[in-house]
Amino acid sequence: MSNSEKEDYMKETEEEAKSRPPEDKEGIQEPRTTGYKPLQLGIIIFVVLVLILVGVGIATDWFGVFS
Repeated sequence: MSNSEKEDYMKETEEEAKSRPPEDKEGIQEPRTTGYKPLQLGIIIFVVLVLILVGVGIATDWFGVFS
């Protein structure tokens, strides 16, 4: 290969590399989400409501704790 052929080859490969999108993103990537946001929110609301119900039940002696 002559010098000019090497330079042509280098220019062509550099242009190809620039025009092709990178397969792996560099730097900080967006976290992968599972898509269970509504389910997690529902579980949190359920747990809070159960805790409130248990607290009210103990406070008003529904369970016979203070008898």
